[in-house]
Amino acid sequence: MNRRTLIFAAIGGLLLAAAALPVLMPAMNGDRESPPSGPEARAGEAQTAAGEAPRIRGARANATEVGLYEKFELALEMDGDFDNPYDPDQISLSMELTSPSGRKWNIDGFYDPTETTGSKWKIRFAPDEKGTWRYRFQAAGHGGADKSKETAGEFNAVASGSRGWIQVSQTNKRYLEYRDGSSFYGIGLAYPWNITDENLDRIAASGGNLITYWNGNYDGEGNGGGRNQLQSYEAGVDKIDPLKAQRVDDLLAAFERRGLHMSFVIWPHDSLADQLEGWPNAWSQNGYSAIGPAKEFYSSEAMWKYQERLYRYMIARWGYSQALGIWDLVDEINGTDGWAQNPTDVTDAWVAKVHKYFKAHDPYGHPTMGSMAGSRQDYWDFAYRTLDLADRENYYNFTYDGYAKDIQKRWDSYGKPLMIGETGNITDTEKYHQAIWVSLANGLASIPVWWDFDHMSDEMFTQMKALAAFAATIDFREPRTPVHVEADQASKAQAWAMQGESRSFGWLLAEKGGAGGKPVTLANWADGAYTVAWYDPWTGASIGESGANAAGGSLTVSAPASTEPDLAFTITRR
Repeated sequence: MNRRTLIFAAIGGLLLAAAALPVLMPAMNGDRESPPSGPEARAGEAQTAAGEAPRIRGARANATEVGLYEKFELALEMDGDFDNPYDPDQISLSMELTSPSGRKWNIDGFYDPTETTGSKWKIRFAPDEKGTWRYRFQAAGHGGADKSKETAGEFNAVASGSRGWIQVSQTNKRYLEYRDGSSFYGIGLAYPWNITDENLDRIAASGGNLITYWNGNYDGEGNGGGRNQLQSYEAGVDKIDPLKAQRVDDLLAAFERRGLHMSFVIWPHDSLADQLEGWPNAWSQNGYSAIGPAKEFYSSEAMWKYQERLYRYMIARWGYSQALGIWDLVDEINGTDGWAQNPTDVTDAWVAKVHKYFKAHDPYGHPTMGSMAGSRQDYWDFAYRTLDLADRENYYNFTYDGYAKDIQKRWDSYGKPLMIGETGNITDTEKYHQAIWVSLANGLASIPVWWDFDHMSDEMFTQMKALAAFAATIDFREPRTPVHVEADQASKAQAWAMQGESRSFGWLLAEKGGAGGKPVTLANWADGAYTVAWYDPWTGASIGESGANAAGGSLTVSAPASTEPDLAFTITRR
């Protein structure tokens, strides 16, 4: 153990040909009402031997024009024979959309009991193509289905300032990018509970863009629902805790306003721990504790049934959001009863099954990751091979050399984005500074995610901001190879660089004396003329630019005069 214990504003011009029923909700904010779907729009009988089929009484949209990657929402009035609106076997709502290019999207709806101003059934979606989107929807249940006509409505997607969801880069598999293809480099920080607007402002002002949040029991801010898990013992495993779900809604909205992205930890280790010595446990607050012991979580088919419902609900309610960055399936799996009391193949099978579920059902393609704890021996090869991101925690070696060696080992073994999803747990500006710069220069897809907000000083936030400004000048879509050289024996100077064909970047550190004036010779460099630019990584200031020539496969550059122990640089081919 190493640390911490439909609201729908109406669509004008929906193509609901048979709008026989009255509008169910008043138009909001001056928007026009849209005709609801009615009995004439149905595709089947309303009554069967199994009971009354669901009926869609009306539908409203939040807009007729939606920005790319921004929220389109339908609110629908429904009734039918069901006891549990969270059980898709009893009642389910879905929408089929056709994009301007003809691509089909299938989106599930969800039930929101906290809605007080209108319909509690909702469907959320975000478009990724400009033009006219057409859609139809249906409700299904015990008694059959209620379908709208082939085209129930449409909306127009227009250009926006949004870049879309985070995904594994299509051009450089070692990094992440936005859906529009622009680079994303993670400036990460763990802030798993008690998030406030004031502190989010501070993170955003410091260049942060990726924040770890837990589906756990310790979040006392917001509406108070953060103290529960999504399937809390109080709500029951067969339902979604309404206050927790609203808390996630509120946080994603707050993140989106600031350009932040959530790494959402679905299963913190303590939520799946009950009898594991030396680890915190919150199994008694987990709804699954009513079904069986924690050790059965990974293997129980009964528990898997409710997990599927949870994942389906999460994708339906939050998958559309640009602020939802990463599905972090499990945090520190070796701190759970199921890991300690089952063969490895049981937990491996569970990890593969959850990953496969998200790949099959999340149409937005949010990447997955998961972790073991951060001790030296906690190297989780199966997860690194299976999940989208290879996330290794580090609580055993906070030296720059320790970070570099960990990254290099995984770089050689896994051709995917590498993460250090937790590290630190100390307030030490120098160690933080060295950790983030050596990780950038060794190919990590995000700076190491420091645990946690309470261990970040003003000086550390300043260092985060300087690195974020430097990273913003790099196009991470360009493929690069990590390079490490001993620059000067007397000063114990070393340099790490990510070598690309057109632009490279790196970091030079001298253990004795300053980094200024130290020569760096980089091997296997294409002959030609280059421009070398130097930066003070402590302030982000530019400190000079010069020309250099590579000949015979090597390039020698000399750092400008500086008293700082380290310098950052870029090398651009002319």
